[in-house]
Amino acid sequence: MTPRILALVPTISPQRVAAAGPWLRAFRAEGIDLRIVANAASVAAGASSCEVPVIDSRANPGFARSIRAAVDAVDDGDWIVLLNDDLVVPDTAPARIRAALRDTSSAEAPGAADIVYFDPEPERPLPGRWGVFASLSLLEPVLNRVPHPTRGRGDRPGYKSFSAVAVRRRTWTELGGLDPRFVFCFEDAFFVRAHLARGGSLPRAVDVGIAHHKSSTTSRHIARVLPAVAFSARSYLAAVGTPGRAADAIVVAALLVRAPLALFGSAAPRDHLRGIVRAIGAVLRRREPSLPSYDTL
Repeated sequence: MTPRILALVPTISPQRVAAAGPWLRAFRAEGIDLRIVANAASVAAGASSCEVPVIDSRANPGFARSIRAAVDAVDDGDWIVLLNDDLVVPDTAPARIRAALRDTSSAEAPGAADIVYFDPEPERPLPGRWGVFASLSLLEPVLNRVPHPTRGRGDRPGYKSFSAVAVRRRTWTELGGLDPRFVFCFEDAFFVRAHLARGGSLPRAVDVGIAHHKSSTTSRHIARVLPAVAFSARSYLAAVGTPGRAADAIVVAALLVRAPLALFGSAAPRDHLRGIVRAIGAVLRRREPSLPSYDTL
């Protein structure tokens, strides 16, 4: 049986849409129902040139919320495929994705799964308190270079970011989709955690030739995006059972550690530090920050 596939590409960048045009059209040519999810007015206005239908959110609510709304708007497909706009996708990838999902669609098939990754990034442990701290503080890439014992880590569940992933629609529906508590980041880790907690199958990784050259969009908007990331980190900690004050302390400490490292990041240091100050304020006030406005992007 050939699975029906709904593929969604959330974006705030018309430039990224234009660059992705060839592989967007390749998905359509393969018979995959692909839609652009426009979270910026500039995308909605200029996306017609790529010959791909657009779901115009008329807002920039963040990844989880915009994807939830798009899935609700297109109630079709056995699989939901999420694709970042900064992927490098060969012409053969759409057919290989379809074949991979066909092979895993049967519950009796070898390697059957409900979540299938196509991004070649390495799997990471599902974050607990330390994982959130390491990620938000920017210590994670530094610590990953330090040799450390692997004993006892083999049975720890892991995940990959939802930059190129397929989720069985039945699983999506049963879990309620991506959790809207997460403004920006940690929604993918929480989804996998919830899926495994209810006895779901381990995610499967399939190489279809996709490469991921991460864009600089977040760096350009760091003063507005980082508070949303920090607020989502705090929400994630609370969701996995961390008491409120402890969650606040972990996030604020991570941001303080991040401050000197921000001087060496890709974002403008002044904007980065402004984002850290705003993030601390948002967490301590428990007030959800907003992402860059739909109308200004």
